[in-house]
Amino acid sequence: MHSPSTGLITFLFCFLSVILYAEDKPNVVFILSDDQSWSDYGFMGHPHIKTPNLDRLAAEGLVYERGYTTAAICRPSLASIVTGLYPHQTAVRGNRPFMGEGVDHLRLRANKKLWPLAQEQSKAMTATLEHAPSMVKQLQDNGYATLQTGKWWEGDPRDHGFDEGFGHGIGRKTMEPIHKFVDLAQENEQPFFIWYAVFLPHTPHNAPDRLYQKYKGLAPNESTARYWANVAWLDETCGQLVHYLKEKDLYEDTLFVFSADNGWRPDPNKVSWYVRSKKEPVEAGIRTPIFVTHKNKIAPHRDKETLASNIDIAPTILKACGIEPDKAMSGLDLRNQEALAQRDRIFVDLYEVNVRVDAVEDMDSDLVARVVVDGWDKLIVRPDSHELYDLTNDPDDLIDFAAQQPEKVQELSALIKDWLEKTPMIFPCNGAGIRNSK
Repeated sequence: MHSPSTGLITFLFCFLSVILYAEDKPNVVFILSDDQSWSDYGFMGHPHIKTPNLDRLAAEGLVYERGYTTAAICRPSLASIVTGLYPHQTAVRGNRPFMGEGVDHLRLRANKKLWPLAQEQSKAMTATLEHAPSMVKQLQDNGYATLQTGKWWEGDPRDHGFDEGFGHGIGRKTMEPIHKFVDLAQENEQPFFIWYAVFLPHTPHNAPDRLYQKYKGLAPNESTARYWANVAWLDETCGQLVHYLKEKDLYEDTLFVFSADNGWRPDPNKVSWYVRSKKEPVEAGIRTPIFVTHKNKIAPHRDKETLASNIDIAPTILKACGIEPDKAMSGLDLRNQEALAQRDRIFVDLYEVNVRVDAVEDMDSDLVARVVVDGWDKLIVRPDSHELYDLTNDPDDLIDFAAQQPEKVQELSALIKDWLEKTPMIFPCNGAGIRNSK
């Protein structure tokens, strides 16, 4: 028979355990594939590409096969992931400032007249995110150790909520900075967030020869073989990251979120180049699988119909960490399939790669197209045309039947108009950052 004091101690222990569990926050690893077609994974059924590490991670999570990026180029796509806003809202619509017709940005540094101006305008593009909603800043403000690795366009990562930042060498050369970061976070008893945006399978398609040789005899041409080898290289690095967390007994305490920034289809005639994918509003340019994995917290499931978007990533991560997302974030929690199914549509913005920074307040400046995918219907609205596709029978959006379905075009166009009204633009005010949505 227990004494009253023993019973009280037991009660207090149980009560404190509940409190500590409620306050426990998962670690988060966000993995971003860079320039990869939605079909080019083992878990998505590719007949030749092997991605065993991502396959295992996806198998233990909730996979949305019909995920979409918010843009078909990297910088605006990444800005959307961080802010939970669309490109037309952030004003980060392209990769670089427009410096004139025919100007080659690869040779711009040698132009003593244009280079300083290009740097100034690039900083102006970055400044639009200074006070924007940011899942990284919110995580940092709530006690998370935050690490940026790989691709990052917006200047110094430390200005955007990251404690540390590492660039191109991550993944392709070493994983050591990630190991040190995880170890330090553990020593400090901090939950951690890792932005793993390794430049893979992004060009240059120069994976180790051992990987290229695996695909040389399977691919239809050298360009495709080298791209496939880079996909396998990405998978290897993801496996190394997951393996380290398992070694540290952190795997089950970590939420993994996976997506891509935009699509890619290799040009059969030119190594490290693409055809009908990146920079275009076609399925090969904007579709991507998206999955969330948290061992014993998210039930494994494959969803082949529900639409998901990169706009959902920020609110998903924040809510999983017990943090209320900024009210300007319009995305949904990817863990809530029912909510996503009720939405039943997603939207995409696509602007020119090089944009006119001085025209940022014009939401249609440098616009290439806007897209709505409503169920299995897809409408592409360009400045001078409309294209309508039935993705059920035409998954590669090749057969335009806008002329045969004017009513459907009008119906879907109205959805885009309504979306734009509900997601207002947040643009620079007096050249000093952007209005805070809070």
